[in-house]
Amino acid sequence: MTDKKEKSLFEVLKEIDEETSKMNGIIKQPEKKFSEWEKDFQAWDRRFSKRMTDMEKFLTKQMGKMERFFE
Repeated sequence: MTDKKEKSLFEVLKEIDEETSKMNGIIKQPEKKFSEWEKDFQAWDRRFSKRMTDMEKFLTKQMGKMERFFE
């Protein structure tokens, strides 16, 4: 699974939409699918959280520079 390409949020949602559109919303092996989707959402959430943390650090650094500039 480590070699598996990480899915974007849109890819996961598209996959869910496609699965639920087949056979009037009946999903084959729902536990397996739900488990996979949950893992995909968790992986996306970790990536998103890291990006937001990095962005917060960057903005804090930039604000410090701005404050020093205007002192």
